[in-house]
Amino acid sequence: MRVSPILFCLAVLAASPALAGPFAEVGDAQLRQDVELLATSGLIRGPVNSWPLPWPQIQQGLDAAHDGRPISPYVAAAVARLDRLAGHAEQSVAFDAQVSGTNQVAIARDFGSTARSKFDSSASVEFNTDVLSIRGGLGYRSGQAGKAYTFEPSQIAVRLGNWAVYGGYTQEWFGPGEDGALLFSNSTRPFPKVGIKRLVPLPIDLPILRWLGPIRLDIFAGALDEKRDYRNTIIIGTRVSFSPTQNFEIGLNRMQQICGQGRPCGLRQITKSFFGAGNADNVAPTNLAGFLAQPGNQIAGFDLTYRHRFGPVAAKFYFEAEAEDSQHIIIEQFARLIGTTLSGPLGTQGATWNATLEYADTFGAQLFNGTPLEKLLSSRKRYPGSLYNNVLYTSGFTYNALPIGYWTDGDSRNLALKASVTDTSNRRWYASVRSVHLNINNVGSPPFGGFDPQGVPGFLISYRVSKNSEKFAIVTTGAELPTRYGDVRLEARVQTDSPNTPGYRDLQAAIEVSLRQRF
Repeated sequence: MRVSPILFCLAVLAASPALAGPFAEVGDAQLRQDVELLATSGLIRGPVNSWPLPWPQIQQGLDAAHDGRPISPYVAAAVARLDRLAGHAEQSVAFDAQVSGTNQVAIARDFGSTARSKFDSSASVEFNTDVLSIRGGLGYRSGQAGKAYTFEPSQIAVRLGNWAVYGGYTQEWFGPGEDGALLFSNSTRPFPKVGIKRLVPLPIDLPILRWLGPIRLDIFAGALDEKRDYRNTIIIGTRVSFSPTQNFEIGLNRMQQICGQGRPCGLRQITKSFFGAGNADNVAPTNLAGFLAQPGNQIAGFDLTYRHRFGPVAAKFYFEAEAEDSQHIIIEQFARLIGTTLSGPLGTQGATWNATLEYADTFGAQLFNGTPLEKLLSSRKRYPGSLYNNVLYTSGFTYNALPIGYWTDGDSRNLALKASVTDTSNRRWYASVRSVHLNINNVGSPPFGGFDPQGVPGFLISYRVSKNSEKFAIVTTGAELPTRYGDVRLEARVQTDSPNTPGYRDLQAAIEVSLRQRF
């Protein structure tokens, strides 16, 4: 008797023992706070700054928390919250649905989840076996750039020992930042990609390499499937992160933007983008043949994180720098991010407080520009219009007209102070104040001259979030409330001005309501 492929797959799904779904995703601020707390407490080991974070690594930390060692009540509360989410991920069939509505879409987009349009909804079902995870989903957003209907919750992952190979609309976040990430963040919606991720970071037992401690490799390639200068431009993201000590984490990051409709995309181009020294985006546009033949656009950098317990207070100190490639071999067009996060118990029953101070500067400059070492190291140069723009890929490092990196876009600064309290009923109350300066150099008002896809001078480049310089504050307050009907999020925002409003103040107030149900 002939068995249809669909019936065969369903039979395999039903017969195989179910393990945890592969990844804890970007978009849950409480989840990340709890992971950070367990990492600082020595329960979760290895790098935790590359998201989505594999559940097998988190599960090892949860197993350690249940081995009988004494843990404080507020750490135990974080363990209990992660236990519940891990239990959902372990189901052989899991459902997830979310709907959000707002009168004004937020400009700022941190690690948490906010609506990408005035009406934002999605639903998915996930099937998990011991080696295979299939998630099918559908989303709808009104009035967004690109198509209203999306398949963004969809993903297929195959577990191969301690590795997962995956494909779909996976949201990536590289680095320790809480209010944003300089290279890959959730500033824009995820583009389709395939990738490979190490599930549990383990040391490599070889000379020298074993000194690096637990190591994780994340690498993916995706296509920017939209109308732009070169449709289906390929983005390759690579991150190697390791923890030479329990408290110290180092991440090495890289982005390559290559190929695309109408661009050369042979093995030589791809190889040069990986191994060619000083070749990306360094050919003079006056050399038209060489300019068009170059492999593409690149950004690379690093981040450092130090975690420590000061009595009951868990602390995280972090720094990230990402650089556009430059003329000659010296890399010097850096965006920089620095911050600290503190958390501790509120009372003795398991309530927790959390506070973050973070500063990001996406105005390309030499690494120590603006610091006390600027004069000593002659680190004085700045590069207006550099970050996230490119004279070859004129649409820039963007997807759906938003930066793939930090949400402010380039040539901008953001200082964020954030605080939250999670009570003994797992209700999370949060607030933040941001001081934002978009497009400091007014690139786009008027735009500066670049080159069109044929190398002809005159193409005008400007920033996407705001085409002119705008300086304003954003005040946010909200609550995340678990209920019998799902997790409710209520948020209120006020900003003192808006992008693209030169010469006048455009005060904005917004309310956002969200409901998420997982079962």
